[in-house]
Amino acid sequence: MRKEDSSAETYERSERFYHSERGWYFTVRQGAAFGPYESRQNAEKNLHSFVSLLINN
Repeated sequence: MRKEDSSAETYERSERFYHSERGWYFTVRQGAAFGPYESRQNAEKNLHSFVSLLINN
């Protein structure tokens, strides 16, 4: 907990990657899903690219 946080709230983590009949997807905090990708590894690579793009802009 950060010292500036006023309460001891707990947050539930959800799985960022999921699979459907169309392929693999990743989700972001805003609720958007990206995909489909042929494999989980491809989804992971694209998530890393997405985060890098956000950080560098």
